[in-house]
Amino acid sequence: MKLHFIFRTFIISLVALSCVFLCAGAAGAASAGIVRVALVRDSDDLSFKVSGNYEIVDKATGRVLAVPKQGEKMQVELMEKRISLSGPQGNYGSFKGPLLVREASCSAAVINGSGRVTEQSIAASMAVNSDGRAISLGSSEAPAVRSSSKTVQLTGGSDGLNLVTLNSASAGKRYRGDMEFLLEDGGLTAVNVLNIEDYLRGVVPAEILSYWHPEALKAQAVAARNYALERAETSRGSFDVYCDMTSQVYGGYDAESPSTNKAVEETRGIVMLSGNRIVSAFYHSSSGGATENSEDVWYDKVSYIKAKSDPYDKNGDHYNWQVSYTTDQLIKKLASAGYKFKKITDINELARTSSGQRVKNLEIKGEGMEGKPLTVQISNADNVRMALGLKSSLFQLTRQYDKQKNLTGVEITGSGSGHGLGMSQYGARGMAEEGYKYQDILKYYYSGVVIAEDYGR
Repeated sequence: MKLHFIFRTFIISLVALSCVFLCAGAAGAASAGIVRVALVRDSDDLSFKVSGNYEIVDKATGRVLAVPKQGEKMQVELMEKRISLSGPQGNYGSFKGPLLVREASCSAAVINGSGRVTEQSIAASMAVNSDGRAISLGSSEAPAVRSSSKTVQLTGGSDGLNLVTLNSASAGKRYRGDMEFLLEDGGLTAVNVLNIEDYLRGVVPAEILSYWHPEALKAQAVAARNYALERAETSRGSFDVYCDMTSQVYGGYDAESPSTNKAVEETRGIVMLSGNRIVSAFYHSSSGGATENSEDVWYDKVSYIKAKSDPYDKNGDHYNWQVSYTTDQLIKKLASAGYKFKKITDINELARTSSGQRVKNLEIKGEGMEGKPLTVQISNADNVRMALGLKSSLFQLTRQYDKQKNLTGVEITGSGSGHGLGMSQYGARGMAEEGYKYQDILKYYYSGVVIAEDYGR
């Protein structure tokens, strides 16, 4: 997280000019990298409000459109393939976009001789003196504002926090960093743009229980950092990650907890490398007792994602679960995954993963929608899991028949939750409770990785 100095507001009465300053000067560690998170997509209208020091910028021109006040509701709407911006002070116009609600380094409220107040953003190292000239504040944490008659010292503090509250169809949520509104496929998309460490504050508690062992929380922080940085390096679109399980769950500022914030801070800059490259650290809830090779579950072979037994994953939540489907229910499940049958006559397991635990290939026979014979083979374990709507592809399947030996349904008993690649979160908890450090946990689940500081630079 960037460290900000928030200077309290002072009013300096001058004959011709008075100024109120609210400045934020960045200090501390160098930037760790920026992550762009898609929060809302394909919307017609959104609203937001700010807490702290922000300005709204038209990115196409660089022009500052408005400086929203604390708690002031601003409206962003789709209007004839443009972005319309309005607020309590009126309509600011429509724009091609994107529009960026960004943290302002310094905001000056200027009161001129006629008493009219204008607001503008200036560099954090600058101030406006009594004759209207911009002067440097230098690196001082307590700069002064000087008039012709006196000098007033500005006292600083580090308790300020900039947040944007985004309101959509669901309840409003608060987010650190900047908020960008852009046009995408005919709709509005809201993207949270923020520092990787601030992003992780909202990810770790959304992905793992905050009361778990601190070493498990740290392992999760590093895995989530790796995943996000790798996506930020390779993505080419208008955002890097989604805010849900499509990428990793991100709850913003309101999801944060002291224990997970501590885990993020205590692993700041720690990443896993393979061949001097940041690894894509896949993880899942529960392995069911074994993890898998990446090529068995998905398609590509990844050197650091290997099958291994997982004796540390022990829990009562994701073991020995059972699911039963009639053939009619099975038809509906498969149809939702794109496999359309009018009738199912048989279902067979063709192959298992290299661990022997998960179903890798499944064959389904029956009639297609036109009444013709249809055979479908579903390949790779995660496709099997999703096609059947299961928690895991680690299962045993029993077919059920009527007296005429017609298939009537299936009974499935399984263990685990998720794809089974990389780190098991319940396994991480188990290792932590047995005394392992977060580095040990990561090296167990990600084969051959190197733990590096300073983001592997």
